[in-house]
Amino acid sequence: MKIEYPVRETEAEIQAMLWVELKGLKLDARLNIHQRMSRCHLDIVVFNNKQEAACIIECKSWSKSYVRNRKYRLSHNTRQIKKYERTFGIPVLVCGVKTAIKPVAQIVSKLCYKSSLSRK
Repeated sequence: MKIEYPVRETEAEIQAMLWVELKGLKLDARLNIHQRMSRCHLDIVVFNNKQEAACIIECKSWSKSYVRNRKYRLSHNTRQIKKYERTFGIPVLVCGVKTAIKPVAQIVSKLCYKSSLSRK
């Protein structure tokens, strides 16, 4: 059986590129955090300098049938994000394309700075 070459970045590749960007900003970003009690699998959690979670980043990789499955994606992602916000009480960002990595990293940097100041 032949393995087909991917036509877009995979979710893991987006996570990796974003993680490198966050680490370059000296942020404490951790990948694939499993929360047993809430049964949540978090793609990236960024912690402030007090080791408190400042935000969650969910990475998405959307297929060629992006338009066709848009309604499902919006519904599913909205439920997932609202659940995370409700469960953990911190901001949840979504990064789905390579071009969003730098802007998302900048937003996270500001959130972490505010988080570390407000929780003294």
